[in-house]
Amino acid sequence: MKILDRYILRRFLLTLIFALIAFALIFVVVDLIENLDKFIDRGVPREIVVRYYLFYLPYIFTLVLPVGVLLASLFSVGQMARYNELIAMRSSGVSLYRILQPLFLLGILLSLFDYYFSEQIAPIANDRKFQIKRQYVDRVPEYVWAKKAHLFVQDSPTRRVFVGFYDAEQNLARNVSIQEYESNRIRSRWDAPRMRWDGEQWVLLDGYHREFVGDQEIVTPFGQMPFAGLSFRPYDLAKVQKPTEEMSYRELKAFIHDVQRNGGDPRRWLVDLYMKIAFPFSNLVIVMFGAPLASTKRRSGPMVGFGISLAICFFYFGLTRVGVSLGHNLRIHPWLGAWIGNLLFGAAAIPLLLRAERH
Repeated sequence: MKILDRYILRRFLLTLIFALIAFALIFVVVDLIENLDKFIDRGVPREIVVRYYLFYLPYIFTLVLPVGVLLASLFSVGQMARYNELIAMRSSGVSLYRILQPLFLLGILLSLFDYYFSEQIAPIANDRKFQIKRQYVDRVPEYVWAKKAHLFVQDSPTRRVFVGFYDAEQNLARNVSIQEYESNRIRSRWDAPRMRWDGEQWVLLDGYHREFVGDQEIVTPFGQMPFAGLSFRPYDLAKVQKPTEEMSYRELKAFIHDVQRNGGDPRRWLVDLYMKIAFPFSNLVIVMFGAPLASTKRRSGPMVGFGISLAICFFYFGLTRVGVSLGHNLRIHPWLGAWIGNLLFGAAAIPLLLRAERH
């Protein structure tokens, strides 16, 4: 690696590290102020609060990394332009493309690292964070837990309930199996493709009731069967369904497969699946957009550059959220909803780079 490359990367990385630490502190302080009353009211121990925010940091890192990359691009390249360092480099015969090459390569590495981090570390940390929140803040009963699309409820010492997929918006459970046990042997079970909440109790639809007496099995079909004995409510199932932030790409893909197999519409989750790839690679797009933008010499100071950075970030994240919202509401294709921000900013980066090279 040449001395010039090391110099550019060092300035970029120092700014990036400072930005990430600053944003992480802001996130933690704002979230702590917002939730402090809940922690106090629930009597959450201080060490648990500290653990909660330690597990929160990986998610904050993945969220603010593109913002930090943009700030690092604008400040590091902008400072070199302001103090005529870029002019000196180009006067010695080095093109702008060559000057920015280490930043583009670092953008690729950051995107790959962000994808790996989001896939391997952030979901585990998010899962631990949500566990603490459910246990100490939301107070979800310990006998209710979820894994992927499959929900399991130990409703009583002798009754187990399995749900293949639960639609919280419609209060509708699919592929339901309720099993009663006696001395570790199944005594009775109810199997139904659907179970709906009618406002007061759960109602099994179009299923079968099986009773096991000795070596015999008695099967009775039913159209509707109210099951008043179940203790959990739709709110309980909705709270324990695993959020997409807790899932890796593979877990979310398997979840979507389960949704399809159980008769649900997976398209809104496809947006989140595509975002798990699109968002990490926003780091490369941001470098390609920010570095040429900052390479033109300006008389404005650092605060103006910081304001420009915030404006670009708000526009980028706003555009991304609009695309995700349109994808969730099935107005556009899920892939386009996830990638629209990267596509538009990537398309804008090309003329910026060509224009900066000519000046």
